[in-house]
Amino acid sequence: MKFKINQNELYKSINIVQKAVSSRTTMPILSGILIEASNNKLILTATDLELGIKTYSDCEVIEEGSIVVHSKLLGDFIRKLPSNTTVNIEITNNNSIEIKCLNSEFNILGNSGSEYPDSTFDNQGISFEIKSESLRNSIKYTHFAAAQDNIKPIFTGCLIEIKNKICTFVALDGFRMAIKKDIIDYDGEISAVVPSKTLLEILRILEENKGYTKITISDSHISFKIENTTIISNLLEGKFIDYEGILKDNYVSVIKIDNFNFKNSIERASLLAREDKNNLIILDIVDNNMQINSASEYGNAEENIDVEKDGENIKIGFNSKYVLDVLKVIDSQYITMNLIGKNNPCFIKEKGNDKYIYMILPVRIS
Repeated sequence: MKFKINQNELYKSINIVQKAVSSRTTMPILSGILIEASNNKLILTATDLELGIKTYSDCEVIEEGSIVVHSKLLGDFIRKLPSNTTVNIEITNNNSIEIKCLNSEFNILGNSGSEYPDSTFDNQGISFEIKSESLRNSIKYTHFAAAQDNIKPIFTGCLIEIKNKICTFVALDGFRMAIKKDIIDYDGEISAVVPSKTLLEILRILEENKGYTKITISDSHISFKIENTTIISNLLEGKFIDYEGILKDNYVSVIKIDNFNFKNSIERASLLAREDKNNLIILDIVDNNMQINSASEYGNAEENIDVEKDGENIKIGFNSKYVLDVLKVIDSQYITMNLIGKNNPCFIKEKGNDKYIYMILPVRIS
């Protein structure tokens, strides 16, 4: 194998597939990237057997071939090369890869490309297209609410559901739930639970994409085609919770708040709340004032912000992390907190936007 490629293109491709490289594996070859050169295309592939990423880029292929190279070594060296230069890569004896650029030369011992696991990216199933911007927002507004442990594996993923041309993303962990809806030009019905880890990597790859993403769902896998990159992942098995049954609208108080002021106040108060096992902050809402309190053995904090209240005065406690997580992703200037009672779920929404709901359970306070 022998080819030439632009340093920027090569590093961009390595950076994309590295997201699927296994950091802990009993198969050492999975710590590497499969490099294939054919038909003036460079194909990079990485997988941890649950998540796989393949990406294509243009290059000048002098001799076709393949090799598996240690991901971190390759990525670190290419990153350190001068930007926008030409990189010459060649397989030498005994599966060693030689990398030359200007006055730099680097040799890495690799493995034969034939030893790499055969992970098919030809996912056969139901396909539809979604605006990349819509997909990006749906993931951004929900993925963080998925569970991080494996007590109930189904909750470590996000539900993707399509009904009546509405695409809904849902994530929950037992303490909070995030729901994002958007209109989609697709007539069918779909329900699948995707690992939140997969969606986080999709979010990173989608950062600058303005077009459409093709999604294909089979019985066991989901794949995302984004320009020259394909990501494939296992689906999670099991029945997702009836999220619609959790939603309520019997609010006793609706609070309109400036998101920026609210977030800053909670960030300051949470400095002490972190010392409490529940990260407890207490919101005491009286008339058009919200007092935010936190305390620990090191001291206490108090913040006061102006709000617009419609309904009853209320005093309620929350885990500050769960509140901050949603405030950090909301772009709107104003949010509403829709409260049912001090011991009942709170529903946070962007003002004037009924396509996003974030539910958070309160912490009981004496």
